[in-house]
Amino acid sequence: MTQIVTAEDFVVGIFAILALRERKNFTLGETELDARFESAFEDLVQHENTLDVKPDFTFYVDPMHGDSEALRDTVLAARDRDVVELRNPTFKRVTILLDDERANRYLAKSPVTREFLERLVDRHFNGIGIG
Repeated sequence: MTQIVTAEDFVVGIFAILALRERKNFTLGETELDARFESAFEDLVQHENTLDVKPDFTFYVDPMHGDSEALRDTVLAARDRDVVELRNPTFKRVTILLDDERANRYLAKSPVTREFLERLVDRHFNGIGIG
């Protein structure tokens, strides 16, 4: 049966993989996080049939501003749940607050497989984050 993937499932899953890889702190260009999540989302959509999932969101990046309102709202919700800490309003400096136990718990409940999330991190989040 096809499982619904929420924006929070997707974003927290990627943050969980980054946390487990000890890539918890990173600084990105103003719209770089948006671009990375948009390309990872497009990858998810291309594989939704083989994963048997259906996203109920999109991370459309506004061409005028270079950001995604949906991603911003999702990252702010993750901040409110103590998943990440943001160092400024445009998310340039991000600290992932998940320890291994919480990260694994999120991944165990994710409708997107851990293996696929790991591939997304390899493809779209390569080079970001240090312990």
